[in-house]
Amino acid sequence: MRNITRLARLLAIPLVLAALLSDFLSPGAPNLLDLSQFYAPPSHIHFWDARGSFHWRPFVYRLRLIESQDASYQEQNDQIFPLEFFCEGYRYQFLGLIPASRHLLGTQTAGVFHPWGTDELGRDVLARTLAGARSSMLVLLFGIALYFTLGLAVGAFAGVGGGWIDAVLMRLSEFVLALPALYLVLAVRALLPSQMPFWQTAFLTAGTIACVAWPPMARGVRGLILQIKNACYVEAARALGASRWHIFRRHMLPALAPFALAQTAVAAPVFILGEVILSFLNVGFNDSGASWGAMLHNLMRDPRVLTDFSWNLAPLGFVFATLFCLNSFSRQLRAKEPSQLA
Repeated sequence: MRNITRLARLLAIPLVLAALLSDFLSPGAPNLLDLSQFYAPPSHIHFWDARGSFHWRPFVYRLRLIESQDASYQEQNDQIFPLEFFCEGYRYQFLGLIPASRHLLGTQTAGVFHPWGTDELGRDVLARTLAGARSSMLVLLFGIALYFTLGLAVGAFAGVGGGWIDAVLMRLSEFVLALPALYLVLAVRALLPSQMPFWQTAFLTAGTIACVAWPPMARGVRGLILQIKNACYVEAARALGASRWHIFRRHMLPALAPFALAQTAVAAPVFILGEVILSFLNVGFNDSGASWGAMLHNLMRDPRVLTDFSWNLAPLGFVFATLFCLNSFSRQLRAKEPSQLA
């Protein structure tokens, strides 16, 4: 168990860095199209040129399409393109705030260096995968914030309010639980515009998933409140004349925090999977937006990706690694929850 947790922590560091520094780590713009380089294989890094001369600085050759039907390429060894660290490239906002144009590794000529190959439109797979990490992490952050707020608010109103409020909110949660989650998400998402700016897409995707994921959190919070109501310190505060919401804020909420945090961690993978599924079905981030699900959408259109152009499956590795880390962290929080509640 300790080894799994340690591995999850080691994987989480590069995943977070990939999301935060996606533009800096990208060799090219994620949405730069080059139809002459569709399904180009990963670039080979060389130290010896075609004449046998050694170069201290690694370099790549430009690829030339020789057979469009099979997407066969051949290196043109008449010109070398040296790789440079911190090279000048497309402009972006570093951490979303600072204008920058430096990239970790690349060439002076754009569209030549593709470490993980290109997709069906000639877009760099590495750049789009890193941009997809940023999109998925934004959906995750928005999602867990909405899930935590919505589940805690509904559970608190039901447990503290009681009476008809409790009955209505719990019947609503049962209704949401009874509906097929995927179909409900698709129905809610279908009511929204298909073409939206990036930030709106991220927020609405997270909100759509949170709208169908909150019942377990709300019902758990409500059940704990009903237990805590009979605690001695709550009875003492009530005898001193404290209001219900004062008691909830000062005495119940600290006791609910461990459960709420653990439940949020358990629900976190749902938002990653939900974003991937929605984008895969082309109702989340559309194909022009950089998203892991949108990249995997190509599997539905061209089965050759599985056999001949496997470098386009790179987002799957990121999805599995992210889910592994989230599941490991949620298990760790769940293991600590009973002792904290006690």
